[in-house]
Amino acid sequence: MEGLRSVTDLFPVKDWRATLWSLVAPTHTSEQISTRIPSIESFRVLAIFSVILWHTHFLSSLSQFADGNFFVVLNGYLVWWMGVPYFFITAGYFFQRSVLTQGNPAAQFHRYASPLAWILLIWLCIYTVTPPDWPAEVLHQGLWQPFYAEALKNIQLLESRHLWIFIEGARPVWHLWFLPALIFSLAILTLVAIGKLQRHLALFAAGIYVLILAEESTSRNLLNAPIPLGQWIIAIPLVAMGGWLAERRESFSTTMAWSLILVGYAVAVMEGTVMNMMLHSSMQAIKGHAFLGGILFSLGIFQLALTKPQLGRSTPFPFLGQLTLGIYVAHVFVLYSITPFVWKLSDKVPLWGLLLGMMVYGATVVFVLALTRVPILKFLVERPAWRLGQIARQDQKPIDKRTSE
Repeated sequence: MEGLRSVTDLFPVKDWRATLWSLVAPTHTSEQISTRIPSIESFRVLAIFSVILWHTHFLSSLSQFADGNFFVVLNGYLVWWMGVPYFFITAGYFFQRSVLTQGNPAAQFHRYASPLAWILLIWLCIYTVTPPDWPAEVLHQGLWQPFYAEALKNIQLLESRHLWIFIEGARPVWHLWFLPALIFSLAILTLVAIGKLQRHLALFAAGIYVLILAEESTSRNLLNAPIPLGQWIIAIPLVAMGGWLAERRESFSTTMAWSLILVGYAVAVMEGTVMNMMLHSSMQAIKGHAFLGGILFSLGIFQLALTKPQLGRSTPFPFLGQLTLGIYVAHVFVLYSITPFVWKLSDKVPLWGLLLGMMVYGATVVFVLALTRVPILKFLVERPAWRLGQIARQDQKPIDKRTSE
């Protein structure tokens, strides 16, 4: 530890995060870094790690470790509610803040959606041609055949199933469903802003949640629609709640945040227990349930980040949080890349999903940092720097003004 301190003391500036970022992304300035909120960036790290745990089958290894204990498995399901919902709420919040400070909702939507659409398109192409265990496939079949066969299979899926794949999050889209869901939800928030209906955001979110529960309770699509509501629909109330928080930022407290966290967790556990013991729902149905407690829990986490803006400031988390978008889109590619080399450990290591998740997260951080060093590739894992800095500064100006008054 002392050696590490002596190394960090050699940095020419006091803020080691700004120095480290300047090494991996020289086009970013320390002024841009300082406009970010440390607590929100820190919780991004926990959120993306929970997503990675979900994809590294942490839940199955947890279930095996706990011998299938229902309450342990239920808490594993709730891991999802520490990740993706937090991202949706955060996006809705900052989008609405930019609309409040700059106006012109359509222009703000274009600024947010354009780079996300670009990243979605590029990574969809990458995952369309990449086999899940491509190093092993290349070793056994050669360099060309695995990618060619995977591309043919996935192109046929895209041609035959179209929108279904994006809504259901099936291969080759899989985790990338988040991006079109976010763009779609931000488009709805834009229409709400244009219509000046922001005061109805909470009611709108509640109405969408009722639709989600209605589809859960029937074996068919809601109103016999040709496509299901799917995973996209949960994005809408979460983004709307983020926008609602932006409208009422000063009315929240740390006590309220912790209350939402504790109550949300208790409600989520109660929901799962009722579904299991009284409704005799399958574990798959419980896994796919849109937990009301999970929504409250996620809201509490984000409110805590707002009320404690310096939380995590002295840790590496704020720096790592800035890599979250790149980690989100790239971590499955890294998972495909390292799994063939470590899969034999799965039967030998307890809670294998946790260890694999840590390995994937660390390897993805290195991969994303490497991409940011290549000008032609860096926009695969980050939005244009000026956009992020501009949005952050826009959000800061009115807050600082009110504080000074």
